[in-house]
Amino acid sequence: MQKWGILSSHNFDGVITSIEFNISGIAISNNKKIHYLDLQGNRQWSIQMPFKPYQIKCNGKLFGILMGNGFIVINSETGEQLHEGRSTQGGFSQIINRPGGGWVLSDRHEQLHLFNEQGYGIKRLFSGKIRKLIGWIDREHLLVHDGDGTLRCVRLMAQTTQRQIEEKVWSWASKLENGELLMQSLEGEIWKGKPNTNGWDELNQVTDKCLEPLISVYSHEGWWIMNMESKVFNLKTNQEFENLGHLIASNSKDFLAVANNKGLLRIIGSPELIKEKNDEISFEHEKIKYSLNSENRQNTFRLAKNAEAINDYDNAKKLYESLGIENIKLGSEGMKNE
Repeated sequence: MQKWGILSSHNFDGVITSIEFNISGIAISNNKKIHYLDLQGNRQWSIQMPFKPYQIKCNGKLFGILMGNGFIVINSETGEQLHEGRSTQGGFSQIINRPGGGWVLSDRHEQLHLFNEQGYGIKRLFSGKIRKLIGWIDREHLLVHDGDGTLRCVRLMAQTTQRQIEEKVWSWASKLENGELLMQSLEGEIWKGKPNTNGWDELNQVTDKCLEPLISVYSHEGWWIMNMESKVFNLKTNQEFENLGHLIASNSKDFLAVANNKGLLRIIGSPELIKEKNDEISFEHEKIKYSLNSENRQNTFRLAKNAEAINDYDNAKKLYESLGIENIKLGSEGMKNE
């Protein structure tokens, strides 16, 4: 079975604080900068920020950035900031994109803030303490992991309502991807479920091993988990990477990116991308070989002609034959192919 592998590595000056994919590239924050690479690892732009960014979230061609006490939106194609940004006392804790455009942010005072696509405020509502903004069940219902450890569904309409989808307490939960999420029970078991606004469409225990999950990301080969020991492993294929870093992100399909505390970012590709890269390397190698062979053949042919010109027919014949030119006549008749 083919495996995922490292496509490229990139060094940044300082600890990487956030990684986020969009359809055409990767945004990376470190120190007071945000860098944008295309999926081949080529740097497209870098911008300086007034404060250290600590979270980046994609929404189409836009990136929402959390830094200091504020929130800004930038254009992923140019790195241009759309406006002066918004801030709140104590800063924002998390950000998630809204289906169809816009953003939802949680703050440190048990409130949710709704913004439009450009980053202008729409409304603010009391939410209670939130550990994680998990994801959207549909366009109206946002699933959150609340301060008590239960999963709660928040309906973000004119009249906001909230309800627990169950009473079970989870010590950890992933983001919602492809309609499913991972959770860890208080006993350490890992579960996978497909939630709805009132409960579960499906809920199954994945493993009873205590994996100590830190971050999880999704791919077309299922879930990858990074644990507290910086081991990254796939729940479906059991492939593992060790000691690559402390932060992981994915495009939910065929790319992963892992960063360590020294600013080293590694871009990891699916088996299909690894094969494509190896095929390209083989093709370029063959091109170089062919080019060298052509140059060598031209030089050999030139030596053979020079030898024939000075009547060194024995040497000329050997040189011609080394090129595959045989059954020749040399001398006063010149060279003839029979």
